[in-house]
Amino acid sequence: MTIAGVIAEYNPFHNGHRFHLRRTREESGCDGVAVCLAGNFTQRGEPAALSKWTRARMALLCGADLVFELPALFAVRTADFFARGGVGVLAGLGCDALSFGCETDDLALIETLAQLRESEPEALSRGVRRRLETGMSHARARGEALAEYLGMDAETLGAPNLTLAVEYLRCLRGTNTRPLAVRRVGAYHDRALGEICSATAVRRALAAGEDVSRAVPAACLPLLPATPRQGLDMAFLYRLRQGGFSLPDAGEGLDGLLVRAARESGTLEEAVGRAKSRRYTRARVVRAAAHAAAGISAELAAAYVGPPYARLLGMREGAEMILRELSRRASLPIVSDPSRLRGEPCFEAECRVTDLWALGEPESRDRRAGQEFTRPFVRVEA
Repeated sequence: MTIAGVIAEYNPFHNGHRFHLRRTREESGCDGVAVCLAGNFTQRGEPAALSKWTRARMALLCGADLVFELPALFAVRTADFFARGGVGVLAGLGCDALSFGCETDDLALIETLAQLRESEPEALSRGVRRRLETGMSHARARGEALAEYLGMDAETLGAPNLTLAVEYLRCLRGTNTRPLAVRRVGAYHDRALGEICSATAVRRALAAGEDVSRAVPAACLPLLPATPRQGLDMAFLYRLRQGGFSLPDAGEGLDGLLVRAARESGTLEEAVGRAKSRRYTRARVVRAAAHAAAGISAELAAAYVGPPYARLLGMREGAEMILRELSRRASLPIVSDPSRLRGEPCFEAECRVTDLWALGEPESRDRRAGQEFTRPFVRVEA
């Protein structure tokens, strides 16, 4: 039996994601697809537009067989940790292939970029240092230096899915899971709504009350929110003003800068604007704010090299044989009952993230705490 894995956010699920799942089956010849899905906050530190249970259902309705969770301790992190978490779950389950959408399907190029991440030639290092001295963020400095070194376009090399693909290949080394690159259709942050478009475009259209039926599979349309979520500004600002936190991936005084910005601001966006700079990108600042609000500390993050479990969020009817095969292969414990994870620090962080996310729900009944234990396991009929 061949089982392919996919790492995703599906925020929300759209036709491009369905295309990727179809291509994954076609190109891998697999018997089943297991998705490792980021939870209720995205990699950029923003609350997801829909709950992870709703997004898991969307994936199962449109081609996935099983959906496992990418723990927040890895999902709300930089690309290297995001990849480490996703690959850790899927390779730990024993998936034969990791399929990812990318701006290029040239695995040789992706492998070259992965090697340069691990062993940086002096000429490339000099280019990075030269740009850092101008006050440029490290990500941008390395991106521009890398483009100069390879004689390629910086925008192409800096594409977000290519960045993740490079980290996936690095994390796959030493595993039995092979990479499978599926060329993306459409632009990552394109705001134009179409049959194949970005999740950014779908979220923008939903917020504007526009019809998104041409961009989202019909099976997913009833699951889309009728009312926009509320902002989490007050919860974020209150925690940031307290200070006293040590944040993963922050360093260089960003934690203190966040405290000052929050005390001088009346909205989260204003605080982010005060804190971000050429050195501190918006994504880095928002992620740090999310870590502070959810109580994800540098010490907690450092305690985990990889995910300690594979939590099953949902499955489609008929996928029992695939699950049994993964259970036979897995080096990680597979858990579907969250009560078994009580007291596990990685899962306790997940609970805090979900409790924080719930505060943005439009209906008061949906803002209750403890949803990790009250939301039902997702089952989809064949």
